Amino acid sequence: MKTKNLVFTLAAVSLGFFCAPRVSAQFVTNGKAELGGRQLNGSLGSSKFTEYRDLPGGLFVNSFSLNFMNADYINALSLWGSNVGQRDQNIAVQLWERGKFRLDLEWDQIPHNYTNTARTVFSGTGSGELTMPVIVRNRARTILTTDINPSVPGVQFDTAAITSLVLGTARGVAVVSQRGKGKASAIYSPTEELDIRLEYSNERRSGTKPYGGTFGFNPVELVEPTEYRTQEARANFEYAAKDWNVQLGYSTSIFDNNVDVLVWDNPFREIDAIGAGSRGRIDLYPNNTANNVSFAGAANLPFDTRLMTTVSYGWRRQNDNFIPYSINTLLDTVRTRPTLPASSLNGKVGTTLLNFTLTNRFFSSVWFSARYRSFDYNNQTPSLIFPGYVQTDNSIVAVQRRNVVIGYKKRNLSIDVTVRPISDVSVKAGYEREDWDRNHRDAEKTNEDIYKASIDYTPRSWLLLRTSYSVGAKKTPHYDWEEVAHEAFPAGEPAGTLGQLPQLRKFDLATRDRNRANILAQITPFDNLSLTGSFGLANDDFKESAYGLSKNNSNNLSFDVSFNPTYDIALFASYTTENFKYAMKSRQRVPQVGTTRANDTTNNDWSSDLKDLANTFGFGLNWLAVPDQIDFSLDFSYSDAKGTVATKALGNPDPRFLVTTAQNYPDSRSILRQLRASVGYRLTEQFTPRLEYRFEGYTESYFDQEGMEPYMIPFDPATSGAVFLGARQPGYSAHIIYLVLSYSL
Repeated sequence: MKTKNLVFTLAAVSLGFFCAPRVSAQFVTNGKAELGGRQLNGSLGSSKFTEYRDLPGGLFVNSFSLNFMNADYINALSLWGSNVGQRDQNIAVQLWERGKFRLDLEWDQIPHNYTNTARTVFSGTGSGELTMPVIVRNRARTILTTDINPSVPGVQFDTAAITSLVLGTARGVAVVSQRGKGKASAIYSPTEELDIRLEYSNERRSGTKPYGGTFGFNPVELVEPTEYRTQEARANFEYAAKDWNVQLGYSTSIFDNNVDVLVWDNPFREIDAIGAGSRGRIDLYPNNTANNVSFAGAANLPFDTRLMTTVSYGWRRQNDNFIPYSINTLLDTVRTRPTLPASSLNGKVGTTLLNFTLTNRFFSSVWFSARYRSFDYNNQTPSLIFPGYVQTDNSIVAVQRRNVVIGYKKRNLSIDVTVRPISDVSVKAGYEREDWDRNHRDAEKTNEDIYKASIDYTPRSWLLLRTSYSVGAKKTPHYDWEEVAHEAFPAGEPAGTLGQLPQLRKFDLATRDRNRANILAQITPFDNLSLTGSFGLANDDFKESAYGLSKNNSNNLSFDVSFNPTYDIALFASYTTENFKYAMKSRQRVPQVGTTRANDTTNNDWSSDLKDLANTFGFGLNWLAVPDQIDFSLDFSYSDAKGTVATKALGNPDPRFLVTTAQNYPDSRSILRQLRASVGYRLTEQFTPRLEYRFEGYTESYFDQEGMEPYMIPFDPATSGAVFLGARQPGYSAHIIYLVLSYSL
């Protein structure tokens, strides 16, 4: 924490608590503040340790709250905050008069530390232009094109020289973003039946984050500037009578990106050429707006029936100017250089939501409900034909392309009945129908029938058993694997290309059977002992998908126990395991090139079975060693997550077999251990010092991050034209000691 922020915060909190007793004659006052010191030791260099938080050493303000209320409890002012003065602080103020108004003000911050190991060869981090000295790029191109061993086919360049040049150019860079959001809301009630609510928020996100560019097949990892601003406003008017209520609302969202375009130099080329650009360029997230108007209402009808409805319409706009096809100046001289069909997208989307719910409780032991929901995503964006396109600022492809305007309409109808035949049993059965109508997708229609059932059983006051089960069958009446390609390429796909594999089914469109089951048991045999256990499973079977995702299964099991052997001791423990399994199948395919025939047979098929397993357990105790004076708490948690990917070739190993590298990937694993021990001593009614020790240990093993450097040619000769950030999130081991003084009014 910066010194001036700390001094200001301490002064403000102290002033508030100093003044509070002096106004207690007119107001009922209460409050609490926690201030202290923090000492950190261990290996703390990993960004994982401070990924979404700020933990500076030294003095800090952990939290405070201060409340003023007049003697008749009609008016009140409240202030509270946490992590004050830090990059993850939260501060709020609330002022209200009972039955009349309430005003809320809030400021919230959170950091995102992506990595502490990143190094980049570019200058200009944080701006929209990333550059390298021309002399370095010239030297890199010279090395890569100089053959030091002509006796070997191909260009045998000096790998040591190019590695030394790139790694010597790379410099450490912070890849961190900071989000700050201010929010204000007010509720005014001019009458008992009418509420008027207004809200406004302004969120800014500044800093950097990882981004990927490319030159052909050579990836270039970049640092993207994040200078975003999102403003949101809402207005709601609600009138509530005895048997009915209505609500009118309007909301708007405005997104601005202050860095519209990102340009970066080619690290290995300083001059443009056909087939090799010296710079790359990409249009970043465009400015856009979203608006919505809504009506909601509810009314009590005869026979204990209630009707609830919501109707809303939204419109979204995006009209960012198109950037030129390429930044490669030599491509402008090519005769087939395409021209843009418009200066901007003029993107328009309309959304319509209809939601109706009808409930009935005419019979005391039978409840009925019916729901209908319709959501229409009407994409009104123009569909433009681009006469050609440019591949990664390198070359022109003189093939027409069309932007495919995707839209959809989703409808859900459900009915369920709950019956309580006896006081101990509640049975619920239901049916739901879900229909999708899509525009410009491989499957324009899908429908699903879902049947649900659940039972609650409470034979004793200390026992609750709850189980539920649902089965769904999604059908795809027609699947056209060529439809999108025909629309995206009005004049046909480029010669020598392979379209989508005909037997492939995209998982969100594919025919699928789904089963869901859950069981919960809560047992409280004694007042001081409580046990809870649950089990759930979810299985998705894509039985008609010859290629793509074929299975997606998961299950989870958890136990919790709490026990109070005496009035001053509380013990607790928990365990959770989660298991996920996926199966998929695909094919490596090679199109026809010249007189060489296409290689597209089952000999090139491969499959992957993926598994993710996570186990978490914890235990702890709270002990009032000396009632009303000394308390002690201890808790520990351990989380272990492991992922496996088993990949194998399915074809015959003959000369036509392309999948020669199908093999199991190394396992990935992460382990998090957390320990906390705390003791507090109540000196007086107001003062309680607390000493606390915390340990956090994190280890991970991810093969895709291990050994990452800005230049990887010593590990992979195929990456001679690629540069990376060398970003990793290594493990950490942190020992933290807190000494906190709590003061209460």
